[in-house]
Amino acid sequence: CVGASWKDHEAQRLSLQAEINTLTAQLADLARKHEKTCTEVRVITELSKQVFRLKEALGALTPPLARSPSPPSSGIPGQQFALQNRVTALTQQLQDCERKHKAVVSIYRSHLLAAVQGRMDEEVQALLLQILRMTQKGQN
Repeated sequence: CVGASWKDHEAQRLSLQAEINTLTAQLADLARKHEKTCTEVRVITELSKQVFRLKEALGALTPPLARSPSPPSSGIPGQQFALQNRVTALTQQLQDCERKHKAVVSIYRSHLLAAVQGRMDEEVQALLLQILRMTQKGQN
């Protein structure tokens, strides 16, 4: 009876150790994702600053009512058109980065919530069971 109880406790210990290892790996993965998110936030912030500076430069070149919808032929109006194109491109890039950032944060939050609640994907559970069985076979 004592031997069976010891085996049960050992199996439970191994199961918990495997779960700890999995959660540790998930935590490391979440830390990497967090670092990536922080990097993306810095990029978005820098792009926002650049868009703001370009909009200021564009506004300084001509008054708002003097803007022409068609590209001017040369000189400063040509620079204005180039700046408008650059502002448009940077604005689009900023929107794309913000969209990607929101998606990454959403995924990060769901992974973190799942880890905190102790939920695991079926694939992860199957791998843990396989590891547990292999460990038990190795000890017998």
